[in-house]
Amino acid sequence: MDYIQGQISVIVPAYNVEEYIIDCVESICNQSYKNLEIIIIDDGSTDATGEICDAFDDSRIKVIHQKNQGVSVARNTGIDQATGEWIAFVDVDDWLEKNIFSEVM
Repeated sequence: MDYIQGQISVIVPAYNVEEYIIDCVESICNQSYKNLEIIIIDDGSTDATGEICDAFDDSRIKVIHQKNQGVSVARNTGIDQATGEWIAFVDVDDWLEKNIFSEVM
């Protein structure tokens, strides 16, 4: 697989987190560092998480729906789909300060 230089693939496993997912993903989308690929893995949610993920309107977001297999499998699914030179994991109940990826890079 060819990787995109300087791009960060941000992997977000999600399971039944409808109350957190919007704040988390918006904090990633609003980063000052823009060369991001955001991979959300809906790990078989039974609430509105999957529908909320599908409604995000940002071309950098890729949503993968899979049957529930746990957070480790969800992260590995994200890794398999990642095209960025770098990988970051964000838990869905977290939000990021605006400059975190700029500072890291």
